[in-house]
Amino acid sequence: MMMQSTALRGCSSCVTRRVQAVQQQSISTLVKSPHKPQQQSQRLTSGRMGTMRGRSRDATSRSSAPYNNNNSSNHSRRTPLATRRRNATLASNGKSYHATKLQSTAQHSNNNPGRDFPKWLSDVLGHPRTVPVPRWVSPRHYSITLSECFGHASFILVAISYSVDDFLMLRIIAVAGSTSMLFFTYFHPHGRVLWLPFKWNLLFIAINSYRIGKIFWDRYLAEQISQELHQTRDKFFPLMDPVEFAKLARLGTVETFTKGVVVIEQDQPNKYVRVVLSGGLRVERDEQLTYKLEEGMFVSESGLHAGLMLPDSIESCCRIVAESDARLLTWERTELVDMLHRSPQLRRALKAVLSWDIVRKLKAQRIMLFNGLVQDAEEWTHRRHEQTEHRYKAILKNVLTHDEVNMNERKKELIKYRTIHHIDDEHHRDALKECGWTVEEYEQGYRHDDPPVKKGRQPDWYVRQLIMRIVG
Repeated sequence: MMMQSTALRGCSSCVTRRVQAVQQQSISTLVKSPHKPQQQSQRLTSGRMGTMRGRSRDATSRSSAPYNNNNSSNHSRRTPLATRRRNATLASNGKSYHATKLQSTAQHSNNNPGRDFPKWLSDVLGHPRTVPVPRWVSPRHYSITLSECFGHASFILVAISYSVDDFLMLRIIAVAGSTSMLFFTYFHPHGRVLWLPFKWNLLFIAINSYRIGKIFWDRYLAEQISQELHQTRDKFFPLMDPVEFAKLARLGTVETFTKGVVVIEQDQPNKYVRVVLSGGLRVERDEQLTYKLEEGMFVSESGLHAGLMLPDSIESCCRIVAESDARLLTWERTELVDMLHRSPQLRRALKAVLSWDIVRKLKAQRIMLFNGLVQDAEEWTHRRHEQTEHRYKAILKNVLTHDEVNMNERKKELIKYRTIHHIDDEHHRDALKECGWTVEEYEQGYRHDDPPVKKGRQPDWYVRQLIMRIVG
């Protein structure tokens, strides 16, 4: 009994010393931190005092418990309890700090929603989603992201564009496909931006968007031409697209000729191409009527229907007089040829219209014969042949004068023209002789007294054509 009471007094004195040490530590802490608010100090002091009272109660209860000889086991049971309390305090402090951090982050996001939108969009597009695929035995799951869906959509749209005939729809689908590829390359599943395809697709979108805007602008301009030109297009140019016809109309000017006025003199250089909008014209060879020109017919086309894009002026083979008040749409030949070179689609459409124009002129000549407007049919036929041969000589002179053209291409076009207008080899040789050329020189492409010049298109011409085809 004496030994037990001595041990109890020793444990009580130990607990008392420990409580006093804790109180001194808390007091020193309060003294060292005078800058904290008083309310916070009181709360901290009350908390620490509560903790000390709890510890003293635990110590008193443990000291009042029956004494056993295993003091080391009691000490080991007290140590984990203190450790758990310290860990709980740290955990609670960490949770409160984390909650405060989340609250401040959420508040920052609410104040700056635009800055976090790309991150939010990246998380949405990059989040993997499971797609169940049914199988005969067991289902199989594939994971896919919205970013990958944009990549697949881009290639699908490109494949669809290959099967579209409409030019505008093809451009729109191309823009949609390139835009989908932008999302795939910027929000890539690997987590980094693929800048190389991203920049190229931006360029493709810019080019196609420009072409789409140009199409709508050209359609708007096509609606702004005069009612007279609209009626001419509907009646005599149905094969030509309204936008292409509007381009021709804007390039030319409308001229008015009163009755009896000479439009073109025979044997004089003519640098204009015209089409009759209203009224009528008389075509005379040596003051004798050969045929008439009506609404929608071309004047001085000079081989355009055969693909001969001849610049500058061509000698007129006839005299053209206004039979009544007439209005003509007039183009300068060089400007028209340059425009046709820049627009292959317009050139093809104009050739189709000119082919139908030749048929209309032949029918008009047959109607003249049937109506008795021709007094001497044999003389009339002779003058028509002279007129055709004279026109071919003027065309051939223009071809041989301009050295910058490609002679090989011009020869093919001249053969086509000769076939259409029945120009035989004899008349061809006579035309070359009047131009100062022989058949051998014509075949070689140059005359013997002139040094041979390599004729053809330079590389910069192909570069310009490529740029015009892309930009339009």
